[in-house]
Amino acid sequence: MKKLLKEYWKLFLIISLFYLFIILSSIIKVNYDITTPATIAKVSDEIQIEGAGRCNINTVSVYSYSKVSFLNFLIAKINQNADVSRTSEYEVTDLNEIYRGGVIQKEVSFYNAIIAGYKMAGYDNIINENSFKGYIIHTLATYAPPELKIGDIIIGFEGVSLKLDYDTGENEFEKATDNLDFDANYKYQFEILRDYKPQTIYVTARASYLEDSVQKAAFGVYTYPYVIPLNYKVAGVPKYEIPTSNAYNSIGPSGGLMQALYVYECLTNNQDIKKLKIVGTGTVDVAGNAGLIGGIYQKVIAANLAKADLFFVPITSKDPQVYEKEINYLEAKASYDNLKNPHIKLVCVSSLKDIIDYLESNGGKNA
Repeated sequence: MKKLLKEYWKLFLIISLFYLFIILSSIIKVNYDITTPATIAKVSDEIQIEGAGRCNINTVSVYSYSKVSFLNFLIAKINQNADVSRTSEYEVTDLNEIYRGGVIQKEVSFYNAIIAGYKMAGYDNIINENSFKGYIIHTLATYAPPELKIGDIIIGFEGVSLKLDYDTGENEFEKATDNLDFDANYKYQFEILRDYKPQTIYVTARASYLEDSVQKAAFGVYTYPYVIPLNYKVAGVPKYEIPTSNAYNSIGPSGGLMQALYVYECLTNNQDIKKLKIVGTGTVDVAGNAGLIGGIYQKVIAANLAKADLFFVPITSKDPQVYEKEINYLEAKASYDNLKNPHIKLVCVSSLKDIIDYLESNGGKNA
């Protein structure tokens, strides 16, 4: 053995150093996030409408990893389908907090999709005056006030009760806190529901600097309007069900637009659409407006691998001068252009209505 070590010590040293590098690079974390393509999932496994058949409408997901190991970083850098980006200094990396927030986002996505789909199908009584509960916190930045928690529902700010415009879906809390001057000695009044029990709390904002060096108040709080649709038999309104066994296999809000389309199609029973394999992404609000999302480059790849016919890309405006500058359009187009023999067709939409108009004008054909 000593003779072998003496004769091949350089080789043993190289092998030892290689294994040491693998071990250390697997342990050492770097400030980078990785996103890779995942799979598509049938909306029919997550939402079911009473008396409705199933159509082939699918959401698409990605695998996301925060503050990855140096080894994973190196592997991702040579993977052309992976996206590598720096971890934001304000991004919470606690996995329990991320999961809890993602579950809330998924729940809100389901509720918004049900409301938008039912209303588009003519069932306006899916909500009433008590459906809006407030603005639920789904994400907190690292600088968020400790008095606020994920899952808190904000019902009032600075003594003013917060409402919701169902026609626009506009977030009144974000509007109220968007342009406040910073004062280090001032405490803002929040009325919240925590575990559905009302509380009044007072929090100090953090200073945020604008380009003109003006200090503005920043809370690091991200919310969604929290609206719970009704679910009882009224005037022939079909009931919905969200099977808990399948609903939270993935988390996050990006399936909302496809969920809303599925609900609408179940209620209207469009036979032509059943011939298509539809995939798409994008959030949806109670008014049926599409919202931009991340990871769309990888989602186009996953949809094409799944042999989808159509892929709906969320944009904020139907004006090409607007949406052709948006990151979702640019990334989706770049991903599509890099596909070899693409099977899918990309369709840009800003709302559930845009999708329905497209499908109706094309007679359910992949055209």
